[in-house]
Order: sequence, then C-alpha cells, then structure tokens
Amino acid sequence: MSTIATPRDRPGPPSQPQSGTPTSSSRASFDADAAHLASPGAPLPSSLNAALHTSQHASQHASQHAPQHALPSKRANRAALREYYKLQTPPPPPRIELSLDSEVPPSELDAPQFDATAYVDSVINGHGLADLLRLYSRIVAEMRALDAEKKALVYDNYSKLIAATDTIRKMRANMDPLNPMASTLDPAIAQIYNQAAAIRDAARDTLPHPDSQDAHTRAVEARRRKTRQLAAQALAMPSRLRDLVAKGQADEASRQWALVRRLLMSWKHRGVGGPDVDDCIKQGDAALSGTAPEQES
Repeated sequence: MSTIATPRDRPGPPSQPQSGTPTSSSRASFDADAAHLASPGAPLPSSLNAALHTSQHASQHASQHAPQHALPSKRANRAALREYYKLQTPPPPPRIELSLDSEVPPSELDAPQFDATAYVDSVINGHGLADLLRLYSRIVAEMRALDAEKKALVYDNYSKLIAATDTIRKMRANMDPLNPMASTLDPAIAQIYNQAAAIRDAARDTLPHPDSQDAHTRAVEARRRKTRQLAAQALAMPSRLRDLVAKGQADEASRQWALVRRLLMSWKHRGVGGPDVDDCIKQGDAALSGTAPEQES
C-alpha cells in the first residue's frame, strides 16, 4: 500500500539580514541624486555637476603637484626624531686641508728647545678632558698631513726621476742612428784642418813678418801712396768748388772746402808740399768767394 507524500513548500528567496545602517538617506537631496543617477537619460542637477567638476579639478591638481607633497624621506624622519629627542649630531674631527703649496703651520712642538715631558704635564694640568681630546685630534691630523706631504714629495721626486730616465733613454735611442754618420765626419774634419794648416803656412812664407824690414818698407810705401792720392784730391778741390758755386750749391762747397782747407793748413804748418799748398789754399778761398783766381805759379 503506497502512501502519497504531500509536496513540500518551495523555499522562498533568502531573506537579507537587517543591518543597522539605513538603506536610504534621510536627506532628500541625496535620494534625488541617486534617483537621477539610476536613470541614465536624465540630466544631472547643477549642484551635482559642480561637485563632480570640483572633484575632478582637485584630483588633477593633486596628480600634478604630487612630487612636491611627497612623503618625507628617511633622512628627514631621522632629523625630526633627533630634534624631538634633542640629540645633536657630533661635530666631525678637525681636518687639515692640504694643497700642493700648503704646509702644516709651525707650532710649539717644532721648537728646538721643546721638552715633551714638561709640555704634557702643562697640558694635562691646564686643560680639561674636552680640550685634551681636541688637542689630540689636532696633533693626529697634523701628523697625518705631514706624512701625506712626505709621501707626496717622494712620489713627486720619483715621477721626476722616471721622466728624466725616459728622456735620457729617448736621447740615446735618437743618437744611435747618428753614430755611423758621426764616424764618417771625422776624416772630413781632419782633411779641412790639414788644408787650413797648409794655407796658413803658405801665407807665412809669402807675407813678411810684421816686425821685419820688408814689412816696414811696404807700410811706408802704402802711406806715401795714400798721401799722394790725398794731395791730388786736394789740388783738384778749387776747380770742384767753382763747379759747385756755379750750380748754386755754395753751402755744399763751403762744407767740403772746410775739411780740405784744414788738411792743407796742417800740411803747411808741417812744411809739407811747399808752395803748392799755399797756391791751393788761395785758389780755394777765391773759388768759394766768387773772385777771380790768382795765376798759378
């Protein structure tokens, strides 16, 4: 015998739990805005449109100026913590800056009569711990600076020595190809020396010695020849003066006659030339003054 079961009721949709937050706003403006947003074809109200434009402008401004308002870095955070807890950064130890021309200034330690024991006792008794540490740091810095200068001098001199060695090596390398040429020059130089010695000996044989009688005679003849040439030029001076005066060059004639007349007067005082010297002087004066020349004797 079969039993027919009664159909069960279909389960309805699950009921949502009631939360404490209201589903709709109590303000009518928000509800109206929500209703307009729900209908896509409805235009936005002016207040909502202005709010949207304001929010977009603010977001663009924030995106443009984001690097300027970035979060503080770790260094800034540490600085803020030090400032909050009043922790001061310790000053760096004293350093001595060195340049190529700088030297550590001389101090009491460099004195010839320096006494290390007395100096240490005076420093310990007259200074505090901070001063002692500061003095210690300064002395250590000066020692390091002096050591650096010493090393710099050593390196500088070493580099100069290397440069000089390279220069000498290059000079020797450049002189090696010239050694064969220099060896070929020795015979040519010897030949030139021999020729010069032969020419000197030949000149000595041809020309007399300056102190010999023959040389003295030749010198006297040369002086006489020169004197004759001067006498001929002096005797020809009156006719030259007439030509200059005729051309209107009286100043030039006067200048030339002054020199020749002085020479003729010196010959006259020495008794050289005889009456020819007097006649030349008279004719020259007459030619310069424009008067008629006297008849030559």
